[in-house]
Amino acid sequence: MAGTSATSNGASEKRSEDAEEAKKGWLSKKTHFTRRWKPAWFQIKDSKLYYGGDDKKPGKSISLIGADIEALEQDGCFDWTIRPQGSKRTFFLRAGSAEEQQQWMVAICEAQMNSGEHASNACVVQ
Repeated sequence: MAGTSATSNGASEKRSEDAEEAKKGWLSKKTHFTRRWKPAWFQIKDSKLYYGGDDKKPGKSISLIGADIEALEQDGCFDWTIRPQGSKRTFFLRAGSAEEQQQWMVAICEAQMNSGEHASNACVVQ
């Protein structure tokens, strides 16, 4: 739902909930212990990637500020990794198509850039 807000100089500016929740949907995530792929609900909000078993209350989050994002080249799979800044853990994610993978990676990059706390190394999505 789009709204309008006034700025200090009286001009109006459109804002959207999409700016707060840039992307959401189902992806597969490789589990930490069993290393199996499991579907999970993901949503980007407030420079974090929230995830969990359903769309009602994703209980876990990955900070995107300063995180390294890397696409993986694999036959017929659309995987990428996220390694949060200062963490030894790497999260493995999988989309259903190349287009969906690209959309998620761009949305993650945008969340990093919009956080105001992004590192000097720019996010590059190919």
